[in-house]
Amino acid sequence: MVSLILGLAACDAAGPGFSGAEKAIREQDGACFTLRRRGDLVEAIRTNPEVLPQFQAVAPKAGIAAQLWTGCRAEWVMGDPAMMVVGMACAGRTPPKLPKRRHTMYCELFAGIGNSFEMECHKT
Repeated sequence: MVSLILGLAACDAAGPGFSGAEKAIREQDGACFTLRRRGDLVEAIRTNPEVLPQFQAVAPKAGIAAQLWTGCRAEWVMGDPAMMVVGMACAGRTPPKLPKRRHTMYCELFAGIGNSFEMECHKT
């Protein structure tokens, strides 16, 4: 029971580079986020339960939540449906460059036989 409580308490723990940053809880179009800001970067951790969310559906909500919280303009969002980083253009400054990623995997989930699923992934 204690491990379950500790696991749930850590579900919005700060990612690398955002530890100790002030956090805000925001809701946008049914998605709940814990937001943390370091300069012109905002970390957005989605905390609401959702079955197989798609990044393309969640990322705009995270960007809007970050914009409303900071008063800056969201220029890009990267990450996955659970944890994203948003590059912000604030006070006339250009946004930070999009960090380079080693590899991106895109996966599709297909219904299998009975209660099983199949996943097909490819690298870009």
